[in-house]
Amino acid sequence: MTTRTGTIVLIDDDVALQTVLEMALTNEGFTVCTANDGEQALQLIADVQPDLVISDIMMPNMDGVEMFQRIKEHLQDDGIPIIIMTALNRKPWFDDLEIDGAVILQKPFQIDYLLNLVNVSLEPLG
Repeated sequence: MTTRTGTIVLIDDDVALQTVLEMALTNEGFTVCTANDGEQALQLIADVQPDLVISDIMMPNMDGVEMFQRIKEHLQDDGIPIIIMTALNRKPWFDDLEIDGAVILQKPFQIDYLLNLVNVSLEPLG
């Protein structure tokens, strides 16, 4: 497997899942910066200017949907993909998130599936 580079902001209040994903992404060659909620993530995203954002939906202080709404225009203008993880069953408003450019990833998922999704999301267009 090709080692990648780039910075990923990972937002999840589940520390165990956050740790596993951080290790897997780091092993792929990515720099991973973590936040536990949307408020922390907004500051982190402004500070590190990531190549990709992975966020949970259900988090304290500011959920992933609100965070997505607050960052999508800025990040998408820069071509930065956003992957949203959720344990929720498919909801009608998921379509709105996808129309706005989010990639929805249903939990539970295989780590290899996420890594492939990350790599595909970061492939240059053209």
